[in-house]
This record gives sequence, structure tokens and C-alpha cells, in this order.
Amino acid sequence: MTLLLRRPLCRAFQTPSTPCLLQTRHYRAASAPERRTQPQPSLKVAMKEHAQIPTDLGLLTDTFIMPTGANKPSIFFTPRDRFKMEWRRIKARVVDFGSLLAFKWIPKPRLKLRGRQLAPTAVALHRQMYTAFAEGDTDTLRTICADGLYESFRARIAARRGEKVQWTLHKYIRSPRVVSDRAARLPIDGAGLRQAVVRIRSRQSLTRMREGQVVAGTGQERDVKEYVVIQKRLWKGKEEGWLVWGTTEESTLEQLKAEEGQVR
Repeated sequence: MTLLLRRPLCRAFQTPSTPCLLQTRHYRAASAPERRTQPQPSLKVAMKEHAQIPTDLGLLTDTFIMPTGANKPSIFFTPRDRFKMEWRRIKARVVDFGSLLAFKWIPKPRLKLRGRQLAPTAVALHRQMYTAFAEGDTDTLRTICADGLYESFRARIAARRGEKVQWTLHKYIRSPRVVSDRAARLPIDGAGLRQAVVRIRSRQSLTRMREGQVVAGTGQERDVKEYVVIQKRLWKGKEEGWLVWGTTEESTLEQLKAEEGQVR
């Protein structure tokens, strides 16, 4: 089920791209659109006209996910690259913390950030979402997914044409870990967006059935590492519930070098 809900590494207020294992929209950081630090003017107009915040604003700008394993530069063979990654991680944590403080102080009374609830919330939504997708439960998906992800799930469910899908979570391999937690103010008083990225490692299987027969190549257990992005909106000073925006990928050295080039 890996990449089932893979969404773009597109940044805040930017637009989407192409697919993976189960065909959802997928952005790659290396080809991400031109970065923007401010929302498009149309966002502010849309928020005022419709009196609400869109649920799909993209991944917040400068979200950093430290690579793991072989993706992480070696401290022995490429120390300079490793230093760049470590420095970027420290910088991201400081900026992220500042964004959360700003988010906390938008409304009165002040918000409680409840950081310890992020990982269990992401895990619960992860299980609920995949189960609902397999069962074709669009009502549940509508309540727990951002618009772009929901529409992708809905279209794929509609395209099954009698095919049955069974998703099984065999076990969680490691404890979930929050790798990013940040927020942004939106261009309307009392409005904001908070996003957290949680790394979830699990063993899953996805079985497809057609006319009572298991489709060849499905049903095998797989160890999956996913970076699940959950988000909540702040509107008129009140927090809404958590939604799944999608998944993202680890940041890359190429991505950091591209950022340096843009700064210069």
C-alpha cells in the first residue's frame, strides 16, 4: 500500500503532478514548481468570498524531512554534504518552533499545541483512511481527507467496477515519529494552517479480488515506510479537526542545493 496516498512535495499554495503504485497525484521535489513565500492573491479573495479555507493548500514551504539510511550523506565519505543536511535540520527545527508559537498566539484564548498527540493521531487516521479506501467508504474519506486526496480516492473507488479490495495492516514495525511540525498564518484575521509529518513504518498487504479470484501479484506482505502529512485549519480563531493531506518524501541533497542556488 506504499505510495497509496503519495502527494506532491509541492510547497504551500502551489499545484500538483503525477502517480505511483495505486495512482494518486505525486510530486517530486526535484521538479517542484517555482517556490512562493506568499499565497496567491486569489486565495485571499476565495477565503473572503466563501468564508472558509480550502483544505488543500499544498505542503507548507520549507518543510524539511531528514533523510534516513542510505539516503543520508555519509559523515565519513561526504562530510560536507552531511553537515549541510544537519545544519538544515537544525535551522528547520528553529523556524518550525517559531511558526508554532505564532500559530498559538493567533486566537484568544491561546491554543494548546498538544505535540504528544500528533503521532497517535496520525496512526489512527492512517489506519482509518486505508480501511475506508479498501471498503469503498467515501463518506468516511470525506471527513478525514483533504479535498485533493479525497477526490483521488473517490475516483479510484468509482473505477473499480465490481473489483473488491482488502487492505490488511499486519503490524507496526517501529514507533511512529514526528519529523516535522509547523504552521503558517493565512491572509485573513484569525486564520492559519498547521501541518505535521509523521513517519510510520508498517507491514501491510493489499489484495484485489475479481469475480471471486485473487488478482495475481496482489496480497503480498510488504514493509512500508510512509511520511504521512496531517493538517488542521484555524478559522475565525477556532481549531478544526485533523485531516490527512497525503504523504511526502525525505528531503534530498539536490533539493538543498537547488534552494541555495535560488537564494544566491
